[in-house]
Amino acid sequence: MMVDKFSRMRSKEMMFQATLLTVASQLDDAQKTTKFAIAQLGSIRALTWNSKAGKAFLDNVEELSQRLEMLNGELNNAEEYLGVAMREIQNLEAQIMNQRLAS
Repeated sequence: MMVDKFSRMRSKEMMFQATLLTVASQLDDAQKTTKFAIAQLGSIRALTWNSKAGKAFLDNVEELSQRLEMLNGELNNAEEYLGVAMREIQNLEAQIMNQRLAS
């Protein structure tokens, strides 16, 4: 009975860990995509725009770049938060295991 309970708990733990790793991977992908977009917009900013429409476009590029920079900052914050959460979960799991083994 205790072994069955332990197996179910371990299975749930592994599913949760897999979910967290998937989220971490998606955050990493989003950061890479955001950085790529920022670099591409940077190359657009380097061009010379003489027309009124071109200058308006450049203003929009600048605004989008700033928003992407803010997004990238939020993605970094989320990645750090996820890392902290994963470590806390691992510590809690270790405590639970130690308590179960002790009893």
